Amino acid sequence: MKWGELLLASIVFLNLASEAGWAAGEAAPTVGRISAVAGPVQYQSTAGEWSAALVNEPVAAGTGLRAAVGAEAELRGPDSRIALAPSTALRILRFDGDTLQIEVSSGRIGIHLDPGNTARTVEIDLPSGGVWLTAPGDYDITAGDEHSPASVQVFAGKAQLGGGLDDHHIAAATPDSFSDWWRSQGDNTDQATRSPAPAIAGAAALDASGRWESDSRFGKVWYPSDIAADWAPYRDGAWRFLAPWGWTWIDDASWGFAPSHYGRWARIPGSSPGTDRWGWVPGSQLAADDYSPAAVAFLGTAGYGLSRPGDYGTPPAVAWFPLAPGETIGDGNDAKYQNRRFATAVPRAVFAGGLPVANALIDDLPEQRFLDAPVILQALAIPPAVTTAVATAKKKPAAVALAAIPARTPTPAPQRPTIVAQHEAPPRRDLARDTGKRLHMAQAIVLRPRAPASTSLSRSPHNRTHLAAARGGA
Repeated sequence: MKWGELLLASIVFLNLASEAGWAAGEAAPTVGRISAVAGPVQYQSTAGEWSAALVNEPVAAGTGLRAAVGAEAELRGPDSRIALAPSTALRILRFDGDTLQIEVSSGRIGIHLDPGNTARTVEIDLPSGGVWLTAPGDYDITAGDEHSPASVQVFAGKAQLGGGLDDHHIAAATPDSFSDWWRSQGDNTDQATRSPAPAIAGAAALDASGRWESDSRFGKVWYPSDIAADWAPYRDGAWRFLAPWGWTWIDDASWGFAPSHYGRWARIPGSSPGTDRWGWVPGSQLAADDYSPAAVAFLGTAGYGLSRPGDYGTPPAVAWFPLAPGETIGDGNDAKYQNRRFATAVPRAVFAGGLPVANALIDDLPEQRFLDAPVILQALAIPPAVTTAVATAKKKPAAVALAAIPARTPTPAPQRPTIVAQHEAPPRRDLARDTGKRLHMAQAIVLRPRAPASTSLSRSPHNRTHLAAARGGA
């Protein structure tokens, strides 16, 4: 995809329906997030470009992830979790309200489907066939290679295999350090105290990092805990230009995904002067397809940024402020944007280079400059900086060393998952096209309560404490 084509996607308040090209009657696209990264993990945008993966980067149809030797990662959707073991590469082929389709070209994944994930088709495409997960539960899937065959472990749930895979590829559910880790990462929030936020990626992380209160104007409002007195939204993180959305905010906070891409931030008056505080307002009708790359408005001139009067020869800045409830950038320059005076500004090179914002704040711009500057009402038109590494990657993406997954010695189990039936099933679209035949499916059903994590975690040489801290919940 050319830069000119991507430029149209950089309008911050993006309508994913029109950009993604899905038609009326089709399921709306779903956006998840990277929730944990440990070691060298790379992120692939829908334009095919690779970069170092960051926690809170968005994941949607067309994006990919690959973990190098010794690296691990986790991504989350509104009702699912997917963990990548070391030496794993995957790509999201489809992600919407009807279907989650993932291609795992190498390595091993763990996938958890929440109880609410009942209507969606979940398909895992492996080099030698396909796996369909047809019930909520926990599944551990190995892609297989020349040294070991593909395998599917069903800890709880129901799986169907086809397209070259059969009951011989169903392995006994045998916990190890990797499965213990990803199965222990669930949301343990009591149902009675769970947040009132809608089912969007990152919503569950809010419960442990703030509190919900009712407001007479905005309804339910979430207030973050343990923030600095001068904290403001969209200030601790970095900007990345990601297809198909354009300029996208990647927040540093473990809870920062949902409040950065959904709803609005409001400055809520306190009970006495000087006690105003920031609150996130999701709104009453928020849905998963309301994703925005960042609910902000930029100041200055498109393609240039914000000039800095009085400093002759000083490069321009890029400045933005969070939109308040009910505001959009289409309101024009005559609108009284409530959060304009809390704008954040950095040198243009910092913005375009995707560098940390908090380390490069411009603090000598008077507040009046933010109040007087025009709001940019069209595409920002500032291209991302092209570093040497990026230029090299565009010519030929650097491959992450992906070691072959060694064959695992199976541990005897009291009982392997029962093969309930061999039957004909609806043809899988891509494989059916190649063969022109209906596929025979092997079906494994293990519908039982989730087993407690095995004690092998305490014996594991892996230190996963940092992953839990980085994950910050769903």
